[in-house]
Amino acid sequence: MSKFSDCFRRASPFRRCGWLVAGRAVLLAVAAALSAGAGPAAAATDVPWSSLTLQASRLGNTATAEVKIEVLPAAAEIPKFIDSARGQPFPVSGADVLRLTVGTTLDIVGGKRVRFENQLWFDPHTNRPLYLVRTRSGLKDYHQRFRFTRGGVFRLQREPASAEEVAKPPEFWTKLGEHFYSYPSDREACSAAVETSMLIPLVGVLTSEHNTAAEPLCVFHKRQFHRVSVHPQPIQQIPFDYMEKRVGQEARRVGTVAAVGVSIASRPIGSYRGDVEDFIRGGSRLYLSPMERIPLVVSGELPLIGRVEMQLREIHLK
Repeated sequence: MSKFSDCFRRASPFRRCGWLVAGRAVLLAVAAALSAGAGPAAAATDVPWSSLTLQASRLGNTATAEVKIEVLPAAAEIPKFIDSARGQPFPVSGADVLRLTVGTTLDIVGGKRVRFENQLWFDPHTNRPLYLVRTRSGLKDYHQRFRFTRGGVFRLQREPASAEEVAKPPEFWTKLGEHFYSYPSDREACSAAVETSMLIPLVGVLTSEHNTAAEPLCVFHKRQFHRVSVHPQPIQQIPFDYMEKRVGQEARRVGTVAAVGVSIASRPIGSYRGDVEDFIRGGSRLYLSPMERIPLVVSGELPLIGRVEMQLREIHLK
């Protein structure tokens, strides 16, 4: 039995199995792609694609991530957001919001499948996160909703209370919980928190022509705040092989390119109930095409199975 398959037999497997944190690397790739090499004021609506797929395989296990970004009317989306028990929710600055969906499917040796999905609504003008829905099925199922406020992040969580409830939709799950994550007491260390996939401004600056590092950014991930730093890497020759699709046409792109690289690392700010949450373990590296800033490879050191590379397999251009 592989180390990866064995980890599913342990207690708290989600926190120990390296493949289950692959979605974090995907979100970082999305952030880099959304930035398209522009500065902090760039609009995420300027990206040249509407969806993309990345994939990695190791030890007979496969992770597939599907990413989609949509422009939606704020008036229709805001009523879907939950209220916050504390803090004043951030307002929307314009008529539209963006919804970023990242769905990751893990196909495990032996036939087991785990699926988790992030849906983040954010303000395209301020790059400020507004509302987040996180779900996981196939292993310790949950349904989480987050509202971002001026005082912190409010979370509502729902889980099945029994094996019988697992087969039912989340609205019928009866194990409920809520929590409010206040900003760190040292606001200098966390003056403007963003959500994991909202690393757009920082990565955007560092993938531009200015080959210098920026100040670390405060990032909220799941239940804790982190300081995330991004550093430019030397240009590297990266092979690629993916399908490029447009309306009415498609073509396979195969070759090698001198790709732009950035490395990303994190350290926690404080703790959550005495524990420190793992975030970016061993650092991650992104390699993007030099012109369009399309994510070609996401490389990260994951526990148990070592370094994994998620490669671009398909992209839908506007």
